[in-house]
Amino acid sequence: MKKLLFIFILIFQIIPFTVAQEISSADIDTLYYLSPVTIYSSRAIERESPVTFSDINSKEIKERYSVQDVPVLLSELPSIISYSENGNGIGYNYINLRGFDQRRLSVMINGVPQNDPEDHNVYWIDFPDLLSVTEMIQVQRGAGSAFYGPPAIGGSVNLITNPFQPKPGITIESLFGFQEFGDSSKTLTLNTRKFGLSVNSGLINNKYLLYGKLGKVMSDGYRQHSYVNLNSYFLGAVRVDENMTTRLHLFGGPFEDALVYHGLPKFVNKDKKLRRENLMEGWSVDSTQSFYTYKTERRKQETEQFSQPHYELLHEWRITPKITLHNTLFYYSGDGYYDYDASWADTSILRIGYTYNIPATENPTNTIVRAFVGNKQWGWLPRFEFLHDKGNLIAGAEIRFHRSTHWGKIQFAEGLPVNFDPDYHFYEYNGEKDITSLFIHELFHPADDLTIMGNIQLVRNRYGIKNEKYLNNSFDVPYFFVNPRLGLNYNINSEWNSYFSVGYTSREPRLKNLYAAEYSPYGDTPQFKVDTTGGQLKYDFDEPIAKPEHLLNIEVGTYYRTPSVKAGINFYWMEFTDELIKSGQVDIFGQPVTGNAERTRHIGLEVEAEVLLTSEFKVNGNLSLSKNRLIKHKVYEDSYGNNLTEPLRLDNNPIAGFPDILGNIRMTYQKSPFSLSLIGKYVGSFYTDNFKNEKNKNDAYSVFNAEILYILSDFGEMEISLRGEIRNIFNHLYLMSGEGDAFFPAAERNYILGISIRI
Repeated sequence: MKKLLFIFILIFQIIPFTVAQEISSADIDTLYYLSPVTIYSSRAIERESPVTFSDINSKEIKERYSVQDVPVLLSELPSIISYSENGNGIGYNYINLRGFDQRRLSVMINGVPQNDPEDHNVYWIDFPDLLSVTEMIQVQRGAGSAFYGPPAIGGSVNLITNPFQPKPGITIESLFGFQEFGDSSKTLTLNTRKFGLSVNSGLINNKYLLYGKLGKVMSDGYRQHSYVNLNSYFLGAVRVDENMTTRLHLFGGPFEDALVYHGLPKFVNKDKKLRRENLMEGWSVDSTQSFYTYKTERRKQETEQFSQPHYELLHEWRITPKITLHNTLFYYSGDGYYDYDASWADTSILRIGYTYNIPATENPTNTIVRAFVGNKQWGWLPRFEFLHDKGNLIAGAEIRFHRSTHWGKIQFAEGLPVNFDPDYHFYEYNGEKDITSLFIHELFHPADDLTIMGNIQLVRNRYGIKNEKYLNNSFDVPYFFVNPRLGLNYNINSEWNSYFSVGYTSREPRLKNLYAAEYSPYGDTPQFKVDTTGGQLKYDFDEPIAKPEHLLNIEVGTYYRTPSVKAGINFYWMEFTDELIKSGQVDIFGQPVTGNAERTRHIGLEVEAEVLLTSEFKVNGNLSLSKNRLIKHKVYEDSYGNNLTEPLRLDNNPIAGFPDILGNIRMTYQKSPFSLSLIGKYVGSFYTDNFKNEKNKNDAYSVFNAEILYILSDFGEMEISLRGEIRNIFNHLYLMSGEGDAFFPAAERNYILGISIRI
């Protein structure tokens, strides 16, 4: 971080602001016409794209964002809910879109895929304060809604960064968060702090722009021992030529946090002390589920450190007025570790003893294990765009390579053998994934009021496990998919339009569905067909048990727009074969365990509206109604993970994690320089397993927030923004989400005060 600070200061010392010349309106038009286009890889357009989508523009981001992570901001959009492990929306946060968790979504920054290639998850904690440099966010709902990244099952999220400004400036930001704790004698506790400094060079020689930002977010979290310490940086440069735009981005966020990944039993929700606890896995409750029979607090040594810098080169070349070539090159390198309690692990699990040439006479005690993850990912995303008389043709490719190293060692323990090597790895392996795809996308206009969309994506992915220590499991598993989509948009008149689309999407399982090699010391084995001929167990690595999931998705919608009213309604039908659903169980790190369901169905209705009642008062909101059911599914374990002698059918049961109803409303009064918003959210109840177990049900909840913003845009040579927020106004105690019998409580009422000064 010190090196980065030095580079940050050096860049803006050697480029004085005096080189920023007088800017004509033509220069600004050139800048803003060329610059953002580079990264709008799959952006849907109103009254043209037959796609169900929502946008958050730069003005809305500026008004709504303070310190919370991206999922919290997105949760105001239709069919989206979010939750955080530590309760306050800073740290490990997750989103569900139409009930599909973020592992089933395609998430991109500037069109570059962000889902981890091995486990499909999105680690928002790697992008602290990214929203401060984000120009817009588009969320597309439904299948196959992105050209790049993993095929979208629930939808896609694309964040576009564009902090560059035509005029030079420096922005300083400071923010403080105060938390109410019902179990504390203190009225308010200062538990969140945010600081930021950004520098914009302005337009230099009518060609260059530079931008740099450093930031820091520190929060103690809501639950006990759930702190986060987040550093952030974003360095960028733009060169604008007559027919070309080139961008270079470097951004990331080294962080340290305390582990808090296990939920709590449902009965603790109304107890302001118990709901804040941070417990290890393995707690138990009495038969009435009203008190603990066993629990252990998480150890203070259970922490994590990680850093994942992102390098992006984005280039656009306008070859002719009708032909444009886009290229994106990127590289990520992420390294870090998490330390977790393994006091329960014996010598066989830790692989010490005579079998491993490490003599041991007793089991270690008070063990802390360090799990290391090293990731490298690089790729090329070319795209060719041709504007013809009847529309727009886009053809492109995706070429990505991912390599990883995983190992675990004993970081601390008592009773280790004499002369034990502290760098001994009791598991170690390399993961691989190659991702290639080709796509063609056409928006065809047979008439002025009609658009026909057609696209097809050919995908080939390959998983690999190599160099596994001790067990020597090694495999390559390829997947090949064809994902087509067809749609039609008809503009009925200047106010009304309707659209229809149908898409078919397939997606491979996660690598852990094939083999969780890091869990091999705990008994996990490759999930492939087994051959026991001759009394020897052999895995057929050409036959994985987990199957790809396949989705047929139909979307129908209509929208109405006038200067004072925007409204829309859409219907979706999602028919799955072999959907990868949650079982209601979690692994030792609190992550949901998934498996195939033979047939499932999701149908829903989404309504959204925005009404400008007066020039100063606006109301917008949305409502989502859905029905999510297992059509044909059987299991061989009960809801507690016990094996069954006969399969149990779960046909027609609700699917875990899918609320049937949710809604949002925002009322805003705005009269320059002041704005006030009141926000309400309702999330219906949903099961946290597939057994329709009433004990494993996240109860419905409502929560209300308030936001105040005061902007002095002409305070001498400065612009000063003052911000205030109250979250959970009525101090409602509720559970945000859960897995099985473990739930995540939301923070009690909390407050945010902030100031931003732009010079």
